[in-house]
Amino acid sequence: MIPEKRMRGHQAAEGPRRNRRERESSVISPGLSQWVAACKGGKQSPGNFLNAGPITEAVNLYAVALRTGRRLAYDAANMKITNVPEANKYLSRQYRKGWEPESL
Repeated sequence: MIPEKRMRGHQAAEGPRRNRRERESSVISPGLSQWVAACKGGKQSPGNFLNAGPITEAVNLYAVALRTGRRLAYDAANMKITNVPEANKYLSRQYRKGWEPESL
């Protein structure tokens, strides 16, 4: 990437030589390596679907709170907002004819 004439007189830095596995593992993020280990039968990744559901629910509730501009009281067992009933419309959607979840 640097023109040859600008590199004249500069010597490449000598660093410790690493094998291919060491080079690849330094590029992989910790989250990805945890996921790969889980796929190979190791310990479950912290990003598994059992953890992702409640996190997604919290993020979606935050979006509803922003949309309504109100603090919400949420009944998780019944999946309903109790203090702002009109906000419950944001927790589900109206599907067009032929696209209902039962028809997919």
